[in-house]
Formats: sequence, C-alpha cells, structure tokens
Amino acid sequence: MPLNSDISTALQLLEHIQHTINSSDDVKLQSQTTDDLNLLISVLENPIFRSIVTIQDSLTDLNQQLQDHPSILPVDFDIAPTGELVLNVPREPDLYYLHHGSQELDDQRVPQLSHSSSGDTNSPPQMHLVHSPDGTQPPITTSTYALEFQKAIEQSSHGRQILFIQLFKPENTSLGFSVVGLRSEDRGELGIFVQDIQIGGIAGRVAVHDPA
Repeated sequence: MPLNSDISTALQLLEHIQHTINSSDDVKLQSQTTDDLNLLISVLENPIFRSIVTIQDSLTDLNQQLQDHPSILPVDFDIAPTGELVLNVPREPDLYYLHHGSQELDDQRVPQLSHSSSGDTNSPPQMHLVHSPDGTQPPITTSTYALEFQKAIEQSSHGRQILFIQLFKPENTSLGFSVVGLRSEDRGELGIFVQDIQIGGIAGRVAVHDPA
C-alpha cells in the first residue's frame, strides 16, 4: 500500500481517538493527550510533509517500473510539482518488412527480445515494404503491460517456440543487434528475426546456459 494511504489512515484514526477523548468526561486524560494528539495530527496534515510522502511513493513506483521495463530512459519520466510520477514511454517501433535488402530497427527501447524460429519453407516468399505509421503509446502506468506484451508475442508466434531474453545496456550505448520483420503476400506476417549481431556487443556476449 502506498505510504500516502497509510498516513491518511493513521490521520483518520488519530482524529477518531481525539474525538473520543474530547467526548469523554475524563479531564485528566484530556489534559495528558491533547497536546500530543494535536502535534501528531498537525504533522500528518502538513502540506510539505504530504508532498515529501508523495515523492517517496513516486520513487517507489518508478523503481518498480524500472524493474518491469529496463529500457526506460531518464527522458521518459519526471516528477511533477505535486510530487507525482509522470511516466511517458514512447511506443515501440512497428515492424519494417523486406522488399530488396533489409530494414534495420533501433532495438534500444525493446524491453525484452523475442526470438522465434520460422517454419519450413519450400520456396522463398515474395516480400514487400510496409510503411510504419507514426504515433505514441499511452503512458505505462500499470503492471499489466508486461503481460499484454507477452500475450501479443505468443499470439504472433502461431505456436512456434519462443525464447525470452532480457538485456541491460549502459546509457548511450546500443544493444548490439538489429532485427528485421518478414511478411509474405501469401502467408501474411512471418515474424521478426535477428538480422545481425555485433561481435563484442551486449547481445554478442550472450552465451548458451546464461540465466534468463
């Protein structure tokens, strides 16, 4: 539960206790507790204190978002003047397809790499270039994004084996690989494939039996 919610609950309890004591006929109890209760309530109601608590909740939320989406960059989030977290992650690039040659994709913003093996083909399929529309994805604010992303990958695989690989990259560096999407006029989308892996890059250092 967010810290702000805990403090609101504590404030309600203190106010209830204060009301109960003030309604009683125990003058001694009132004199012993009034100052302390007023002090605690005033602290919990203090706007500066509540702003600090809101920032703490935002940092906790940001830490969870960074664990769920390691590709988030400093430009993708901010702390509003109210202390709330503002998260705005651009949309993942759509797939580009082949016509003559290949089109590389900037994979630095992909949260995890999905690599699926293609089925058996008897003849090379005819490929053509499909335009990738511009657009932005709504801010990632819930933990359901990872589940939706995995579900979309599984649906696109059409039953083929899927391997999930999570790569972490230093700032201002590339993951060291490029991907390409294929589409056939006869069979539709064939999937997205790793086109090139740079020797010595982050992806190039991935070895068999590395922990996922």
